[in-house]
Amino acid sequence: MSSSKQCRWGILGAAVIARKFWNSVRLADNAVLTGVASRSKDRATEFLSECNQRLVVTEPPTVFDDYLALIKSPAIDAVYIPLPTGTREQWVCAAAEHGKHVLCEKPCAVSQAGMAKMISACEKAGVQFMDNVMFMHSQRLSGLKNALANQQTFGQMKRICSQFSFCADDSFFRENIRSDMAMEPWGCLGDLGYYNIRMALVAMGDRLPVRVIGRNIDGNWDRPTREFSGEMLFENGVTASFYCSFVTANQQWVQFASDKATIAMDDFCLPFFGNRSSFQTNSPQFNRSGFDFNYESSATDIFFNEYSNAHESAQEVALVRNFSQLVLGGTTDSYWPAISQKTQTVMDALLRSARSGESVSIDG
Repeated sequence: MSSSKQCRWGILGAAVIARKFWNSVRLADNAVLTGVASRSKDRATEFLSECNQRLVVTEPPTVFDDYLALIKSPAIDAVYIPLPTGTREQWVCAAAEHGKHVLCEKPCAVSQAGMAKMISACEKAGVQFMDNVMFMHSQRLSGLKNALANQQTFGQMKRICSQFSFCADDSFFRENIRSDMAMEPWGCLGDLGYYNIRMALVAMGDRLPVRVIGRNIDGNWDRPTREFSGEMLFENGVTASFYCSFVTANQQWVQFASDKATIAMDDFCLPFFGNRSSFQTNSPQFNRSGFDFNYESSATDIFFNEYSNAHESAQEVALVRNFSQLVLGGTTDSYWPAISQKTQTVMDALLRSARSGESVSIDG
């Protein structure tokens, strides 16, 4: 539990995504950034200066030139770890050992076993573990779950499909760590597919599939995956497919189909820029009358008053606020490590399937 009315955060690393976290802490009313660490003090100072020039904070965080020094600091309650996936296990376990709560970028670990070790370390230390899947904290997700659960209007789930992709340029594949097998071994499956998997799990009430089929589309195993597709089969006959890629245009859509209706989002991970998020429900009908064959839509947009980013109502700020409230309240919520573990389990099974060319069963 924090001794103050604000959860005191530290950041390990100066990754680009850490700038978004800087702003999220600044906008959350129960959080404050008190420390930043990088591999060198100059790098951390540069990060601090860049952030403070754009988004000024009244009390700049302390700069550390050593990750462990930040973790050991009594002025830190929780750490955000955006370091490369290949290095996260060491620092998550170190943070837990020193009593720090952990918000971890995804994919959290290089393997299912590594993920289990990280969660075990946090549970043993009595600290909160959570992955940084921001859409989990949006108002829209709560509304979506309610809509999917409405038997009268939506009915029984039958099929889930999604795509998350962006088209990287040549410099990405030469220079970005997501093309480095040691740093980011999951490639697009971990960077993007993690979100596809999570959305499917949430839509299925957090139940694991019983069997999965994965495919590394270009078949090159000497580098991280660049294009991946997966199929998840659930016990009740529901199927979920997804495609993630570094080589196709920007797509972040998900569609849910039941025996009665459909629900669709074109921006399930990062909401389209603006001050409202939404999803669309539909129950199209095919009507034939004489010589007329009419396919008729009944689409309805459901809106939520939350900004896409950089606002008190944005999902990334809600994440920081929710996490900080757990710390300030002196409690941990076992849901968050559990859903992270399930996501990692499915991702691991999909990769094994792709390597073997066979479907892989998952024990629930």
